[in-house]
Amino acid sequence: MTTDHRAEAEKHLATAARHNNENPPDMRIAEVSALIGQGYAALAHNDEQAASHADMRDALALLRRREYAMRELVSTHISKALTSRDAHRWGAARSLAQALDEADANMDDLIETRLSDDGWDSRSAWKTPASAEPSNDPWAPTPDVTADVPEPVRRIIAGHVAEMLLDDGKGEGSVHTWARGIAFELKRVGVGVDDSIRKRITDLTFGPVPNEPPF
Repeated sequence: MTTDHRAEAEKHLATAARHNNENPPDMRIAEVSALIGQGYAALAHNDEQAASHADMRDALALLRRREYAMRELVSTHISKALTSRDAHRWGAARSLAQALDEADANMDDLIETRLSDDGWDSRSAWKTPASAEPSNDPWAPTPDVTADVPEPVRRIIAGHVAEMLLDDGKGEGSVHTWARGIAFELKRVGVGVDDSIRKRITDLTFGPVPNEPPF
């Protein structure tokens, strides 16, 4: 049976207090009881310290397990986002990794290990979204990037393409008119394409870049 050192200390100290008088035999009992009580008190203090240390060890071990699990989960999430075909998710992953670094919680080693284990170049994954990397697999499905094109832009392009498909080919200058319409409407919704048009015209004609698209 485990001895309750605190209870024993209280018992012996109480005995010492009862015998603390002028009677020599009682004084001797008080002295011995006080010494025994102090010894048990010291043992009780050691027990409390040992229990406290054990609790601290258990709490520290729990925190370490939780930290390890958290780092595994977060680094896995970031590595998967870096290799996803979602540019927004890729950017969010980079931002999260940078924020963790600034908070002295760097996880780059874990992230790069996971990237390498999954067959990715750990350096290029940080630089370019996976959707911008050419696929080496000829059978890989073409990624659906429709959601990356704003709805107003899709409506403009779809509207003009539909008009082109329905044209009977007899109207003169109709294609030129549609081209102007597409460019002007894209600009109206905040998508400037003049520079891209100039570059493409130059590529097609091998001529100098016009100051303005030939509208």
